[in-house]
Amino acid sequence: MEIVKKLGTKFNEIVIRTSVLEEMKGNYTAERLLRTWEEDFVDEDTGNVVTIQRNEILFDRGVLMDNDVLSQINFYLQSGDIKDVLASNQKRTGIAVKNSASVYCVTILQGTKKRNYYLYANSVDLALNIITDFLEQKIEGSFSFTSVKEMGFSNLIPLEDDDLDKDFYKIEVEIAYEEDDPFKQVYILQANDAEEAKEIIIKFISLKMKEEKREKPFETTIVSARTVPCNNIIDYQFAKEYFDND
Repeated sequence: MEIVKKLGTKFNEIVIRTSVLEEMKGNYTAERLLRTWEEDFVDEDTGNVVTIQRNEILFDRGVLMDNDVLSQINFYLQSGDIKDVLASNQKRTGIAVKNSASVYCVTILQGTKKRNYYLYANSVDLALNIITDFLEQKIEGSFSFTSVKEMGFSNLIPLEDDDLDKDFYKIEVEIAYEEDDPFKQVYILQANDAEEAKEIIIKFISLKMKEEKREKPFETTIVSARTVPCNNIIDYQFAKEYFDND
């Protein structure tokens, strides 16, 4: 019967950077281990000698440093191709990566009311950072998060006026530029009805084309329209600084 090893948490993980083999033994590589060296070659155009740095992966993250692995590490320590190793008492092989930009819906609880906010982000963490920054300036009192959901990509049109009586719509439109094949896009925005939403979308597309200096005639046709539970849309310009510094 296979014994399932109990997982630890980050709170009891011990990570050290060391060149001492005894300190590595029985632990795991905490990051990908690379050997690095330099090579010289002659530039055929100039005749100058150019030095380039080479890298080779020796071990991936989460490799147990047993006697065989330590023997190889020792060889590269002696050769100078590696200087030390980042070692952990926990085997961690999973690597969290960020997705491409998408639309997220963050639901908060303020008092007894739940509110939904739509915004661009590339991860749950980034979505929470952006919405926290926004809400700390936008509302009064305390709030808590109840859910974060990736909604797939669509175009968010920021509010022109914060009108509580207007619904939020998710509109799929077919766009046909002159002499180009038609294509479909989805927009989320606030409007009185689907027809007003269409007019706002046309205005949004026209402004974007003007900014990009590629103005040309186009037609739009509503493919589908439905209301969505939303209380506010965070402007991309607000979120952009987070993308730029992420």
